[in-house]
Amino acid sequence: MSSSLPTSRSRTARVPADPTPVLDDVVPPVDDLDDVHEPAERNPQLRRERSAELTAQLLAADEAGARVIRRRLVLLHLDAADGVARHYAGRGQDHQDLVQVARVGLVEASVRYDPALGSFLGFALPTMMGVIRRHFRDRAWSVKPPRCIQEHAAVVARAREDLTHELMRWPTIPELAEHLELSETEIRAARQVDGCFQAASLDVPVGQRAESLGESLSEVESRYEHVETSLTLQPAYRQLSERDQRLVYLRFYSELSQREIAEEFGVSQMQISRWLVRVLRSLRQYLSDDESFPLAS
Repeated sequence: MSSSLPTSRSRTARVPADPTPVLDDVVPPVDDLDDVHEPAERNPQLRRERSAELTAQLLAADEAGARVIRRRLVLLHLDAADGVARHYAGRGQDHQDLVQVARVGLVEASVRYDPALGSFLGFALPTMMGVIRRHFRDRAWSVKPPRCIQEHAAVVARAREDLTHELMRWPTIPELAEHLELSETEIRAARQVDGCFQAASLDVPVGQRAESLGESLSEVESRYEHVETSLTLQPAYRQLSERDQRLVYLRFYSELSQREIAEEFGVSQMQISRWLVRVLRSLRQYLSDDESFPLAS
């Protein structure tokens, strides 16, 4: 595993075939999006604040002003689109292709977005996810699986999108199995061929509040922000040591107590507490700073 995070992203982009003409009226061609970034794009908190400002402006803007604001919303959320692409990486599709597909979904979302209905990210995330899923489904099978697994793959993909809307987070394999009345083995097989494995959720430890979500933000918007945080943190999570990845998984995904984790690792509960403090400090630093910080093991 690499000991440092990548400090830059490839700036080579490809234009999708036959772009929809209306999109060009709102934002520049997709291959130009790398040239201009909103200053707040890389900081989730600043991005949310700036997005709220633009949404308020969009409500009062005329047609010409709305085009400019929608373009700024796209530029502001480029990194979120790239995070969606990273979530689906390593599934047999070129990463840059996935980045472009996610960005096209972001542009499509900006065209259809109604600011009266809530936050832009809350609308754009499911749109980008749906576009990428269609991208996977439209590709021919390189190794054709049994017909029943193909059918399950389509059903699981639709259910996962529906449950993401309902739960405002990625559904777990047990939740998908219960929802579809399939076995967990069938769900895993279907997701393998569909290219949609679940990443470990990091929404609980990062940005967690002592008060309830409803005390400061609407429940729906807050949960979408947690999805954004999860996507933003995935590159940092992948750079953790195997031990620290296991630690995060057991504590915040399996929801084991520190005592139970200590028994799993064969160390004291105090040692587990120290490890968690260090790992969470690193992950929070990744959110507030940039991708160049060290991830101590």
